[in-house]
Amino acid sequence: MKNLKSTCILFILLISSLSSIAQTFTITGNTTGVEDGTWLFLKTSSPQVLLDSTKVKDGKFILVGKTKEKISQMLIHTKDFANYVFFWAEKNTHLALRNGEFKKAVITGSKTQAEADLRRKLTATNQQLQDSLTSLIAKEKDVTINKQLKEKLTDTRNAEKELDIQGIKDNPKSLISAYILSVYTSTWGKEKTAELFERLSSEMKNTSYGKTIKDFLTLNKEVKIGGKFADFEQANTAGKKIKLSNIKAKYILLEFWGSWCGPCREENPNLVKTYNAFKPKGFEILGVAADDNKAQWLKAIKDDQLPWENVSDLKGDKNQAALIYGINAFPTNYLIDEKGIIVAKNLRGEALNKKLAELLP
Repeated sequence: MKNLKSTCILFILLISSLSSIAQTFTITGNTTGVEDGTWLFLKTSSPQVLLDSTKVKDGKFILVGKTKEKISQMLIHTKDFANYVFFWAEKNTHLALRNGEFKKAVITGSKTQAEADLRRKLTATNQQLQDSLTSLIAKEKDVTINKQLKEKLTDTRNAEKELDIQGIKDNPKSLISAYILSVYTSTWGKEKTAELFERLSSEMKNTSYGKTIKDFLTLNKEVKIGGKFADFEQANTAGKKIKLSNIKAKYILLEFWGSWCGPCREENPNLVKTYNAFKPKGFEILGVAADDNKAQWLKAIKDDQLPWENVSDLKGDKNQAALIYGINAFPTNYLIDEKGIIVAKNLRGEALNKKLAELLP
């Protein structure tokens, strides 16, 4: 009887500890220019999971949500997404929203949001310069001037990178530091990521962003053109495990994409034509989807009429194969020969057709 009583106590304590893991967020707000009765939706940012919804009443609203994180990046939007804002929520966070300008919300009660706002101010001039240079590059026809503009853009991006790196070094206890590092793991590379990760506090290392960084450091193989491919296994649309090394062809295009990725979807019709033209000669494709919603992934495959094998672990842009290959943009692809050597990267459209015509005459 005594043992049973002890077991019951332990069970109650376990349930209590598990329930305490979830953080409850109370998001209050006032609105300007937003009609009473307008629906507002509160979601986590990635993946976008609905937490709560409510109608604006007397220019005010209250939304309540729970997540496993003490601080969470969230999203508030109207029904048609005409208005939306991403923000860092803490236990009690308040937003002042103006119709048509949700992105300019005045947010209080969140120290993490204040840190994010400070970073935005520090990088604002750099971002404006990057936008201007990108626009000029798109319009400039002179090859020499275009090259100079691209060099300037690279310098500007490197300046932003150094600012972010210094910010992480100076603020090891900040969730914004962990978040930024998790975003740029693939871009900055394994060595720099490991160096900065070691500087983070233990608490930050144990956040979801810290765990993503750890996964990258554990899984990433730093694959390069001329080197050997990295093998992996994921489930296809029917749930069957598919291993890259088990796909037999003279050349395999490993295509990283997502149903949510506009450029990926735009390229798919061209890729289908290429596939149909070269498959009889020994060409194959393995699609790896950075999706977290299976229904949307399956719909995209059906809508785009993709005939090749597609796999996903449904972990979104944290797909384990993407971490292995260090993917930092979608779409990205690797062309692999029958010996397992990576012969090219990011070939698309006519460039891909031309390369395959050379390899598979």
